[in-house]
Parts: sequence; C-alpha cells; structure tokens
Amino acid sequence: MLSKCAIVTGGTRGIGLGISEQLAQDGYNLILGFNANEHAAQEAREKLTSTYRIKVYTIKGDVASANTIDQMFECVEQNFAGKLTAFVHNAGLWVGGTTTADSSEAQEAAQIPHQVLADGSFSTFVQYDYYQNVYPKCFIRCVEKALNYMEDGKGYIVAISAVGCNLLQKPMLSYDMPGPAKAAMEYLTRYYAKKLTSRKITVNAVIPGFTKTEVWDFFADKYGGIESEVMQKRIANTPMQRWLLPTEIGKVVAFLCSPQAALITGVAIPVDGGLHLF
Repeated sequence: MLSKCAIVTGGTRGIGLGISEQLAQDGYNLILGFNANEHAAQEAREKLTSTYRIKVYTIKGDVASANTIDQMFECVEQNFAGKLTAFVHNAGLWVGGTTTADSSEAQEAAQIPHQVLADGSFSTFVQYDYYQNVYPKCFIRCVEKALNYMEDGKGYIVAISAVGCNLLQKPMLSYDMPGPAKAAMEYLTRYYAKKLTSRKITVNAVIPGFTKTEVWDFFADKYGGIESEVMQKRIANTPMQRWLLPTEIGKVVAFLCSPQAALITGVAIPVDGGLHLF
C-alpha cells in the first residue's frame, strides 16, 4: 500500500513549514516548494525526515513559473508512483518587500512602486499580473495537474488566503496588489469544490490571522521590532490577544487533508483568533 504524499508550495518556512510539520505528523511524505532560501529548505528537510521518518523532496523555483510546477509533479511521478493525496498552495510573497523572486517577471515587478493612483487605478499592471500568476493562475495550473494524480475519494486541496480577501471582511488598503489575487483564489476553491463533488475530492481555503513568522519580523522593523510597543499593542487589540503559531494553521490544514474532513468542501476557514469578527 502506497503511503500518502502531499505537495506544499512555500513549504519550508513560516506557515508553510507549520503545515508541513503537521502533515508529516499525520504520515504524509512531502514535496516542498521554495523560492530561494536553500539553507532553510535543507534545514526543513533534515528536521522533517529525522523527526517523522518520512520522505521529503524540495523543489526550488518561482511558483509563477510553469517549469517550477512541472518539476513538482515530475517528483510525484518519479518517487510516488504518480499518486498524490493532497495539494496545499501556501506560497506567498510581497514583491520588493519580504522577498524578490528569481524570475525576470518578479524582478520587473519589484522595481514598480507599490501604490494606487488618485483615480483609484493601479499605477501599473506589472505587479498586479505577477500576483495573479503567483496565486490564482498558479492555483489553477496546480489543481488541474493534481487531479490527474489523485484517486476519487482520496484527494484534498487547500489554498492559503489572507485577511480581507473576501466579502466577509473589510478590505485592507495596503494589500491592494496581492489582495485581489487571493480573492480570486478563494473563489476558485468554491468553483473547484463544486466541480469535484462527483469525485469526492475536497477543496477549501484557510485564512490565517497574525501568525508569528519571520515575515512579521520584516514588517515590524519599521516600528522598532516584533517586541516593540506598537506591535504589542496591535496584537493586544486582536480578539484573542496573541500571535498564532504556524503549527496552529498547520493543524487545521492537516485536518482538512484527512478523512475526518471528507464532508467539508468549498469553505474559507478563518484561523485568526476572531480577527474576522472586527
């Protein structure tokens, strides 16, 4: 009997690593995508293999590139007999901020100012198009491929979204470029959930709140660091008044990628300590 296999884009750091850890704990072998940080990818692979005694493969590359995605599914064919159990699209970035991808498209996008014109239009479509490639276009590409490797009744698909990207939450003005892309991805989870009911493959989204990862270290620098008074006040003003841990997001994703969640499909679940209520 073949063991379970999951692809996790952006699976070697932050929330992605938290997801990978929980899937590994549930017995999943892993194919983890990462953009550029080879040291972090190696550390993640060594930690997961030694702790959980599973197989872990890492694929380097920009998820906006079809070639990167092709490599992930080639890994499924070569190492897991062409059988995939779960696909989690977690990869995310802020172009010119938290990271700069290796592709020429990302480098071009990183050089464009992040702003909206007075009439409300985007100053450029370069960043907009790149985020569309990273989120909804990549999601479509991956799901359409994943379906060829999933058995009916034994497939799980999860997209990681963000606060303010659906009608239940107020939009974030500072998230004008990535936000519409993740909103489109959330819609696609509902579309595919409905489309795949006949195959009993579930498709859902998870919306993390303030999660303590190195990404927030970057954002917090302008306020004096993650432990600064400004950041502490910001967290104190959230409903549960604490940071989320990456593994807390991972536990929800792992649940959605299990038979216990077989009847949960087409939903976007906030895992945010109640942040979506405000």
